Amino acid sequence: MSLSPECRTITEEVAGLQGLKGIIMKTKSIRQLVTSKIPLTLLLLVSCSSLIATYNQTAYEHATSLKAESLSLMDRATEPYDNHKDGAEELVLQVEMAYEYAKGIPKNELSTEMWSIIKDPSRNLLGGFLKRWKAKGTLGSAFVTEAKGPVAEAFDQIIELEARKIRQ
Repeated sequence: MSLSPECRTITEEVAGLQGLKGIIMKTKSIRQLVTSKIPLTLLLLVSCSSLIATYNQTAYEHATSLKAESLSLMDRATEPYDNHKDGAEELVLQVEMAYEYAKGIPKNELSTEMWSIIKDPSRNLLGGFLKRWKAKGTLGSAFVTEAKGPVAEAFDQIIELEARKIRQ
């Protein structure tokens, strides 16, 4: 037996994401289980719904709006951080709220982990960028331009994952 087109699409999306080996390994194990010779009754117990949460409009809106807000604030990092401190702190709060929202959705570990990576100040995405801006005061325009690419890509991965989830 093979996976349905919906399961295959979700499994391929999950497998294509980087930095989430534990969840990917879990997905591969389920995929191997489904493609092996198992009685039909057991196959009926394993479904796509056990792999990933369904589409959530609010989660999608969080990702799209926070991407735009993040990139806009990053453009201002050539100016003193203190001039944008309130906006930066508000963005950190909004990202934390999106993370907590994602964390509260059952079977949403992949999205939750992606939010965790974006917000982490020890990584080279949004959290790390804001930490560096705060520490240095201002950042060069070339650095800002370079840093925006991976941040935008990380948000795009969350947006794409959410958009491809099965709708109820």
